[in-house]
Amino acid sequence: MYKVDRLSRSLLDFSQLLEFFDKYEVSFVSVTQNFNTKTSMGRLTLNILLSFAQFEREIISERTRDKMAASRMKGKFIGGTIPFGYKLDKERHVLVPDDIQAEQVRFIFECLLREENLASVMNILQIKGIGLPEKKYKNGVIRSARPISRSYLYRIVHNPVYIGKVLYKGKIYEGEHDGLVTEKTFNAVQKLLAEKYTARGYVRKRIEGVLNGLLYCKECGSKMVPTYAKKNGRKHFYYVCHKCVRDGYSACPTKTVRQVEFNEAVFRRLMERGLLNKNDFHQLDIDKQTEELMKIVSGITYEYKESYIEVSLKNGVQFGFRTAVKPHPGGIPKKERQAYKEIQHLKADQATYYKALALQIREYMRVNNLSQKECAQALGLSSARGSQLMQIDKI
Repeated sequence: MYKVDRLSRSLLDFSQLLEFFDKYEVSFVSVTQNFNTKTSMGRLTLNILLSFAQFEREIISERTRDKMAASRMKGKFIGGTIPFGYKLDKERHVLVPDDIQAEQVRFIFECLLREENLASVMNILQIKGIGLPEKKYKNGVIRSARPISRSYLYRIVHNPVYIGKVLYKGKIYEGEHDGLVTEKTFNAVQKLLAEKYTARGYVRKRIEGVLNGLLYCKECGSKMVPTYAKKNGRKHFYYVCHKCVRDGYSACPTKTVRQVEFNEAVFRRLMERGLLNKNDFHQLDIDKQTEELMKIVSGITYEYKESYIEVSLKNGVQFGFRTAVKPHPGGIPKKERQAYKEIQHLKADQATYYKALALQIREYMRVNNLSQKECAQALGLSSARGSQLMQIDKI
């Protein structure tokens, strides 16, 4: 070894390495430093050299941290990943706006204020083709272009760099670069997200699902995770493709499936094969049920379009079946709801029309002194239709 501190600058690590060398009778020799570790004076010399090496390393670290902190407090860009919407001016080492991406960042903030929902914003970004561009690193690795994920979108809307400031250790300082959005817009977005976060609560409880960790989406290979929706104070549990949760519901054709029906369908097939005991299994809690399933099942895939479930067992056996586990039709989309209102309005107009027609027929019967049957024959109506119109008049 050229010098002792080339092996390690930590006294504790070096002493453990020496014990390891002694165990296997390996000699340690420093080419430029003459000492003998077999004597007490040699070991003292070695410890002193290592103590100074560790002290030097810690001093360098402290000065580097102080220099970085001072630069950040002055608003300088000290390196790292360049934020989306900016590019680096290598001469001045300052962030400058990228014209195309800067407009996309402004659109993200405006869209979030309008939609008030991150999932909706992600869907809109995918439709418009807004995403992270291809990037080539110095080592030659190329990161392909990809859509903006949910976590990355969170970082964008929470990052004070877009109002011309920098964040360092929880404190915000004025930056040297220009902001992309106004402070009013940025603060409005933070207030919106804070209100939604407060409404949900600070502790995110674990959502239970017996097949959590075993169930996968056939289309994209992502896990299907448990979730729930609440209606009229009652929770309805589902499994949903994690890619839809992360990147928006348009990211994968597999949507939600009803958890209770899905679980029962899988349990029933396993019990028919004698792999589960019905009475014993249903007496276990959810965590124990999951443990029992993991002993015999290696994975479950679900194909949404055909409602096809495929189960892979630990012994290599696979079997599949179809079952109805898609959610019941829920809320009516806005366009369909408007069309429904128009139909209802048309039905109301038709009812008014038939009532007016029934009154005219009744008046015709009175003037011509006709019976209901005779009136129907005179007007070319069947007796049943004439009777139906008379009943409308009485409503």
